[in-house]
Amino acid sequence: MRKWAFWLGCSCLVMNLGWPAKASEEPLLQKPLYQANVHIDPVKKEVSGSIAITFWPKDPKHAYLHLYPDVFTKRQDGMLWEELLGKEPGLGTYDSNKLTVDGKAVAGKKTGHILEIPLAAEGKPINETGPHKIELDFAMKLPHNDGRMSYDEHAIWLGNWLPILAVYDQGGWRLDAYEPVGDPFYSEVADYEVNVTFPAGYQWASTAPDKAAEVTAPSKGEKTARLRVKDVRDFALVVMDASYQSTESKAGDTVVRTWWRQGDDVQQAKENHQAAVSSLAYFHQNLGAYPYTEYDVIRTGGAINGMEYPALVFLDGRHFLANAEYAIDTVVHETAHQWFYGLVGNDQLREAWLDEGFTEYATIAFLTEQYPLHGAERVRRRLANGTFVPLYVKEHQRPWQALTEFPANQYYSDLVYSRTTSMLWLLRGAWGEERLYDVLRQYVATYRYQLVSGEQWKAFLTKAAGEDASAFLDYWMNLDMSQQEQAAAWLERQREKQQK
Repeated sequence: MRKWAFWLGCSCLVMNLGWPAKASEEPLLQKPLYQANVHIDPVKKEVSGSIAITFWPKDPKHAYLHLYPDVFTKRQDGMLWEELLGKEPGLGTYDSNKLTVDGKAVAGKKTGHILEIPLAAEGKPINETGPHKIELDFAMKLPHNDGRMSYDEHAIWLGNWLPILAVYDQGGWRLDAYEPVGDPFYSEVADYEVNVTFPAGYQWASTAPDKAAEVTAPSKGEKTARLRVKDVRDFALVVMDASYQSTESKAGDTVVRTWWRQGDDVQQAKENHQAAVSSLAYFHQNLGAYPYTEYDVIRTGGAINGMEYPALVFLDGRHFLANAEYAIDTVVHETAHQWFYGLVGNDQLREAWLDEGFTEYATIAFLTEQYPLHGAERVRRRLANGTFVPLYVKEHQRPWQALTEFPANQYYSDLVYSRTTSMLWLLRGAWGEERLYDVLRQYVATYRYQLVSGEQWKAFLTKAAGEDASAFLDYWMNLDMSQQEQAAAWLERQREKQQK
């Protein structure tokens, strides 16, 4: 994702070595269930409803929810926020109330966009072994900006809009602030059951398989869609007026739909659609099976460039202008995110290179095969920006750092995207394309639906290579220049082993 990546990025094995044990399936047996009933007024730009979250606590005393819409009820100052939201964003409103745990009213404590929920009753922690249920009502008036959750005269697009559980990992609760750089999200796989009511004259597309939705008419002039989906990290939704139309094709067993509106360039929309279909099929073959039955590419307003969600991505309107130069590149990049972010999750606030860098490598690998001119130019720019890094060394910047440490989007683009892509592209040169895909397929299979860390990737790469990959990763991901010769020697040994 990221609107600035659109401009900055464009302007400037299976081996007989054995593999790490497959990640535990147990988390999927205790994954959360989100059940929401939502009413949307696309004219007033209002969303209201309730959500029930059934979950297995990892902390017997507290649970925490991210209420991301609350971020946009207050003015956010600074150039980075302006690049994300636009020069004159309009504020929204957000209210949450009627909070209960297992049917009993509790008093939550909100700090920023984080809602702390007490689980201990009368000083006694709850039973950790069984599931518990949080219920919450919410209402909001949508903000008007260039970002992930906003509207224009034809649609409202809702990304990161439902309350979602914070992750509790080895470091404890992850309660990070919403950052204007990168994608400040970190979430576990869950199931969603969302009932959405909106005016009958509108259309929708969501993370769920929309063709399978049961649609009813609860009152005159309205309809309710019952949306159900399993094993996703978030739930995104777009509600569109009659100016929208879609093109539909299949990639294997997945229905791919591309949505655009009257006034957009039809030929460009068709080219975007073809890129979505062919890249989804390519990644399905080379990275592992795509599990969802539908995939939507949706034209939004704003200037977000592209933004990934499970089974659905946003593309702003510039991608549907005639001869939009980099539209195909963005479509492919966001499609590759279905694997790196979607199937294999990670901490996007502290280790963004694990999703953005791997996604960008997959993007240029596809483009060099299917769109050679696009691919060659994108490889050239990524290698140029990712290998010449004296400024970043001097300023102690590196790909493997938190979003809060990047002073500008240019730094983030060059390090998280280009540096990681360069590392993988050189590894491809040593191993060959086929072997690297063998390793990436096994990586996706091992951590499918899980959360992976940089240290786990290091261990995985070490096992695949048959020797310690620490120096190689320290040079590329930590910009430790003292490891440059060791990293080059490691890569050369890999090349020699492959040639034998």
